[in-house]
Order: sequence, then C-alpha cells, then structure tokens
Amino acid sequence: MIERSPDDWESPAESLADRFPTKFRSKASTQGVLVTTDPRPRQIFWDSLGEFGTLTSVLARRDIVEVREQQEALYRDAEGVVRRHFFDFVVTFDDGTRRALAYKPRDRAETVGFINFLTDLAERISPEIADEIVPLTEFDLPRATVQNAILIHDCQRDPPDDNDEAVLASLAEFVGHVSIADLRDATGLGGDAYRAIIRLIGSGEIVMKGTARIGGQTLVRLANQEDAR
Repeated sequence: MIERSPDDWESPAESLADRFPTKFRSKASTQGVLVTTDPRPRQIFWDSLGEFGTLTSVLARRDIVEVREQQEALYRDAEGVVRRHFFDFVVTFDDGTRRALAYKPRDRAETVGFINFLTDLAERISPEIADEIVPLTEFDLPRATVQNAILIHDCQRDPPDDNDEAVLASLAEFVGHVSIADLRDATGLGGDAYRAIIRLIGSGEIVMKGTARIGGQTLVRLANQEDAR
C-alpha cells in the first residue's frame, strides 16, 4: 500500500456561521457538520435534522451559488430594544437574489406564531441581510427530495473520473430515456457507474424523469437530448 503524502490532503475551509452549536437543547437534539463538495470544500454546521434536510436540498440546487448558515440579523423590536435573530441559512442564487431560510417543525411553528414573527421581522431587518425571508417546515421538504439530495452529496464526494465519461458515452447510445439499472449494466462498471450516474444528475449533465426517490428504475437521459417521444 502506498502511503498518502500529507500534501495530498487539505483541511476544509472554516464555517461562515455567525454562531456555532454549543449544547444540545434536549436529549432528542441532533447537530452536525457537513463538508461541501465544492472545489474548495467548506464546513457547514446544522442544528437539527430539519436543518440538515434543508441544507442538503439547497446544496443540490444548481441555481444556488452560496450557502451561509446561522447568519445574524440585528433589529429593534416594537419597544425599540435591539435584539438578534439567527437565520438557519442565507442562500444566494445565481441572479444575485438572497433568501433567508428559517426552518421550524410545523407543530412548533404554529405554537409559537412563527409566521407572524417572521412577517414582523421582515420589516425590521436590514435589506443587506436578505431580499426575502422564507419560512420552511417539514411539509416544504418532500422526503424524496431530501433523500435524493443526500445521495447526490454522498456521490459527489468522489471527484469526477473516467467512470463519468464512460457513463456519458454509454448513455449517448440510447435514444430517449433509459433506467439507471440498464445504464449501469451497459457500462459494465457496476457500483462505480451507479455513483457516476448520480454525480452526473447532480451536475446537470444527466436529467432524471420525475421527482421520486432515485433508484435502479429511475429513468434518465442526456441533458442535451429531447425527451423520448
């Protein structure tokens, strides 16, 4: 076995959060850190499973170019007292639009009047923070969307390689859609081909049909081909 040189590994960039997880809120709390698959990987902290689902979903979108977690917003409340609010994520789209994402489970959001709070907050924070505040609950994050985003992130941890080229070459031989299983088998590369297919879905070079959870029977085509007739 060849030992890897320390020069082959580079520590991911630090988080851009304005605050970091400090302690669990309850025995059921879940916190963690995700390392992006960008050319310059960066740490992004998440503070709940709902935030994790939100994070992976936005990272899978190709129209979002930056994600910052736990971003601070200073504002004055109705009594003029200066307060702080931390948005779970502030995302920047490729057209420059910035949206502050605020996640809370539906039951909790209804109990604490979350929507009313965010509506009032939108009038008090600086427009430099975001152009829009977007409240999110688990009902805004379909399970299949989150599962697909997690799968794409996992496969994109492997850099593009010859398997990607082999998949694209095999897919070019098909007219219209083909199942992921048939495409994998056509390459003869097994699991390596499957992971390459998922990476290429994530990059947009391969387009999947529908929004269901990705699996062997998911139909795909080249992005530059028209849908099958």
